[in-house]
Formats: sequence, C-alpha cells, structure tokens
Amino acid sequence: MADLNDPVMADIDLDVFAEAIETMLLGGSRTLTPRDLAEAAGLDRDDGRLLWQSMGFATVADDEVALTTADLEAAKRVRRAIDLGIASFDEVISLSRLTGQIFAQLADSEGESFLAMAAKQADARGFTATIEQLAKEILPFIEELHTYVWRRQLSAFVARKVANFARTAGSQPEATVGFADISGFTALSRQTADSDLATLLELFESVATTAVGAHNGRVVKLIGDAVLYTADDPGDGVYVALDMLDAWPVTQPPIRAGVASGPILRRLGDVFGSTVNIASRLTSLSQPREVRVDEMTSSTLSSDSRFEMQEQPPQDVRGYDQLRSWLVTPRT
Repeated sequence: MADLNDPVMADIDLDVFAEAIETMLLGGSRTLTPRDLAEAAGLDRDDGRLLWQSMGFATVADDEVALTTADLEAAKRVRRAIDLGIASFDEVISLSRLTGQIFAQLADSEGESFLAMAAKQADARGFTATIEQLAKEILPFIEELHTYVWRRQLSAFVARKVANFARTAGSQPEATVGFADISGFTALSRQTADSDLATLLELFESVATTAVGAHNGRVVKLIGDAVLYTADDPGDGVYVALDMLDAWPVTQPPIRAGVASGPILRRLGDVFGSTVNIASRLTSLSQPREVRVDEMTSSTLSSDSRFEMQEQPPQDVRGYDQLRSWLVTPRT
C-alpha cells in the first residue's frame, strides 16, 4: 500500500510530486476547458460531456481548465471514427462505459503499487530521476503489457466463437456459466489473520484462473473467495469446476461449484440473467468438494462418457422453487 505519510516522504513536496506524476500520465499540463476541447474536436458539448461521464469521470464545468492536448487528440479520434462510419456515437458511448469500468478497477489495483514504487524511488534516487524512469521505462512497460494481453484476449475470443459456431451450428446452449467459492469462507475470515486470508485468496485466484484457461473459458470476475466464469462448451465448463476441485489442496478449506447452461446477457464485461443466477444457486446447494449442474447442462452431457450424473432431490432456493440439480463426477 502506498503510504504518503511515511517519514521517507517528508522531504518531498507532495503537491509538486503529484503534479509531476499527473503531467507524465496525461501527456502534458492541463490547458483546455471542456468547451475548448469540444470546439476544437468538432464535438457537440453535450455529447462531449456524455462521453466524458461514460468513462466514469466526474462532471467538469464548461469553463474549468481540466483537460490536456492528449484529451483533445482522443476526442478527435472519436470524432473521426464517427465521421468515417466506423462506429456510431451510441456505440462509442457503450464501448467507453465498458473500457472505463474495467480500467478503473485496473487502475485501482495497479495504482497502489505504482504510487508506492514512485514514492520509494523518489526518496532513494531523487525526484527528477524517478519521474524520468517512470516516464521512460515503467509506464511504457505497463502500457505495452496491457496492449499485449488485450490483443491476445481478443484473438482468443474470436477463435473460440468461430470454433464453437463451426462445431455446434447453434445446437448447444448459448453459454455455460460456472460459479465456485470457498466453503465456509465468511466464518473463516472472522478468525484468520489478514495475511493468511490474502495468501488463501491468492491461491484460489491462481487455481481458478489456471483451470479456466486450461478449458477455453473466460474469467468474468473474481469476487474475493468466489469466481464467476463462462465457457462456450458445457463440457469445458464442467471440467473447469472439476479441475479446480482436483487441484485444490486438501489442507485448505474446501471449495464447491455450480454450473448452468443457457442464454446470458453480456454487458460491460459482466454476465447477467437466469443462467447466471442458477449457477450461483447450484453452488449454494453443493456440499464441500461437490460440483452440481442444472438440467440443461445435464441433458446436453447425458451421452458424454467423460462424466457421471446423479440427480439430486429438488430443493427450494432463493428465486427458484424445487430447483433440480445433478451431482457430476468424472467417470473413472
């Protein structure tokens, strides 16, 4: 965690330090008002305000000098994309919301480390040398890593969609959703040191992301002691859950999982709908070290020799009366 109250920062003017970091990140000093930018970029002022807000930023007064030339160049690219018919304004807004939401979370996660590193080096190397190193080495590395991972993820998505369409020709459910969590985590967290909880959660994230990646899935989100993921193929979705159980150390609190297949709504990088809700409810029905699936997944995989399905007694859960479930295990 970055601690700007640390004694090592006592000799640094924090306002100057923050301004230098901001100038480096934003590509220059703030010289433009929103009105200036909208006029120079050829954007309607209301459209410019909506675009700014869609990225998750607070409203800026029309006459406040808050923007840089880099902001202007970005606005011009948006105007050009709209003029060329590459995207409509509504499509740009939707994409901006998605990008803003995801990168806000990323910035929160990376920002602490970035700021702590900057503060530490500013004390050890000197203020000017630290800013130069951040600008020439560290920031470009982070940007290149983001671009590399994004391109790889986009390529993997296209490959999955094409392969799934060619394989199933629409005969399978739209998507398979999996949900897994650490059983009894809430009670455990009340009696476990923060450092031990952090280690456990890091292990869970590692096991979950490895299993999802091994079976052509996608991690939608990690929520502390839980993971939500999707897969195009029901068999892959089930194998993710089974692999997680198999890889999880027996010395740790057990995990459990639920898998459901059907239509989903994808929005802002998240997934919604009844299929997602059922996967979550199935997880709550599962005993430790169990994987349960819904009727659609069980039916789709009924002739798959890799799995054994055992129907369980229907149970009432929040939002669903007498929810049917099947306990799934790998066939020996």
